[in-house]
Amino acid sequence: MNQSQRERVRLLLAEAGVLRDDDSDGDTALFEGYRRLTERVTDLTMGACDEADRWPERVRSGLQALLELLASEPQVAMLLTRGFPGIDADTYKSYVDLLAGFAPAMHAGRECAEIDQDLPDSVELLAVGAAEALIFSEVDAGRAEGLPKMLPEILFTILVPFIGPERATEEMQSAATTS
Repeated sequence: MNQSQRERVRLLLAEAGVLRDDDSDGDTALFEGYRRLTERVTDLTMGACDEADRWPERVRSGLQALLELLASEPQVAMLLTRGFPGIDADTYKSYVDLLAGFAPAMHAGRECAEIDQDLPDSVELLAVGAAEALIFSEVDAGRAEGLPKMLPEILFTILVPFIGPERATEEMQSAATTS
């Protein structure tokens, strides 16, 4: 990425309120700003999860908070998924780490599983990746503001490996009628 692209990312991080005046001008500041931004997103998402009792409801609450944030701040959505990760391999790794950070929240889904056989070790990351693919495609297409409307289908993709298609469909339908 050339210097003007780095400056654009720096500007977006500043607009998001995650760069401080005392941050240095180099890549260290970009990484620190992205860390602060991802911490803000993670805290908001995980905090919303704490408000529900059942695991599918916790997932729904966290996902809804995330989608509403991304929709209300499309520049932040682009910065999270495309701008910063697109700088180089190290910045992309930070994005992968962000996604992997959501996988532990999916682990409780194993307790809800209706599948008789053991789930793959990577099922949590697969569920996060499925949701990320849907979110990323909307952000990349410039349609971040429509993400909250996609709550039911994104929720389905997260829940189905754990609770199966019938129960995931019920949760999806419930989300569609109440969101």
